Amino acid sequence: MAAHRAAYNTPTHRSRPRGQRARSRARLPALPHSGNVTCFSLANGVNLYVYANPSSPSVVVNGYLEVGALDEPSATKAGLAGFVADCLMRGTQRRTYAQIYEQIEAVSASLSFCSGMFTTSFFAKSLAEDLPLMLDLLSDVIRCPTFPESEVAKERAEWLTDLHERATSTSAMCGLVFNALCYPEDHPFHYATDGYPETAQAITLDDVRQFHATFYAPAGMAIVIVGAVKAEQAHDLVTAHFADWSAARPARSVNLEVPPIAERRRKHVHIPGKSQTAMLLGRPGPSQLDPQWLACTLMNSVFGQFGLYGRLGERIRKEEGLVYHIGSRFEGGLGPGAWNVYAEVHPGTVDRVVEIVRAEMRRIREHKVKPAELDDNKAYFVRALPLRMETNEGIASQILNMVRFRRGLDWLLEYPDRVYAITAADVQAAAQRWLDPDHYVLATAGPEVENGASSAEGFSVHVDDRR
Repeated sequence: MAAHRAAYNTPTHRSRPRGQRARSRARLPALPHSGNVTCFSLANGVNLYVYANPSSPSVVVNGYLEVGALDEPSATKAGLAGFVADCLMRGTQRRTYAQIYEQIEAVSASLSFCSGMFTTSFFAKSLAEDLPLMLDLLSDVIRCPTFPESEVAKERAEWLTDLHERATSTSAMCGLVFNALCYPEDHPFHYATDGYPETAQAITLDDVRQFHATFYAPAGMAIVIVGAVKAEQAHDLVTAHFADWSAARPARSVNLEVPPIAERRRKHVHIPGKSQTAMLLGRPGPSQLDPQWLACTLMNSVFGQFGLYGRLGERIRKEEGLVYHIGSRFEGGLGPGAWNVYAEVHPGTVDRVVEIVRAEMRRIREHKVKPAELDDNKAYFVRALPLRMETNEGIASQILNMVRFRRGLDWLLEYPDRVYAITAADVQAAAQRWLDPDHYVLATAGPEVENGASSAEGFSVHVDDRR
């Protein structure tokens, strides 16, 4: 492991003077691990993780609450969790909307919220001396929002504007159709976490207040604090603002199993005024809790990421000249997000691009990756990781990911060995499990297709057209 850890600090630009390389390495913060991340657990279920970085004048607070779109009562309320999160800072029992932002801006700080399928995340940044204020604000807006009717109406208007803009975006609409094709109507992933115009109009003020009262609770809350702060100080502040929070939420009971796709499904969405077609081709994939996750991401790097978009970029962009940008990704988080290939293409070349993608899927399934190609991708994985932790934000994000995906706080120290241990057979096994050139979903959005067709011959279409 020592040799692999040393690779983190190996310079890639050999022309840089030796002394300058040494000084640059000295400025990099140490990798967070169980020996330098201090952990605290409050009796009500709040978990705090503190990483002291005294070389930085700032402090970052990053974390999440276990509340999200999974807790929405029905598809007719799609987007409710996100709307509640967006309304948190519209006013509290102690502060008006204007006062919240005046206090944040007076110290050049920031505070924001974002809700997803499983959790609602928060992020704050300020100078270290303003950490007490930021935690006071964070506690206030999470625990005591009042959701003033006039402010909620303004937030709804902004939401509807965003949805109107989404309807004109080929990539966004392609994503909606792709998820509707991938996941059945009784699966949470079938629906957009940011909702639809009809749900945005249907959600009431009572819905907003009831959702917050029912699901916002301290159990499972994670708070990561990184910067010029001592662990004891952070603990005292978090305890003062959150230890007496005693709300409880109902347990989740959601089935996230996805039935296998046993055919090809295809649908096109016509968006007037567009010259390019956005396309997504793929199928449901693993969650990040899957033991095969790291091998999957390495396989995907070979297939559609590394070196200007991997094999897909080499074949479809460089050799064929059919696209400017193409790639592939796994979208899994705590649940089974999709694996897909994404591209912007000329409408007349969609079928040709699809055939090449399918051919490359067969190749990576049937033939093991060559050692040189695999080694290049492994080296990229190992060298890229520390670059994501040059800032307090990057460090906090990595700690939060270790917590969220239950990896243990020594994951980053173990990461090089884990990457280098992946074999060509592991990569092939990941491709054979998750990539299927014969059974997949193809969603496209853009100019109207010839004859107004929404599916190609030989494809069966299963999609909720009410969207």
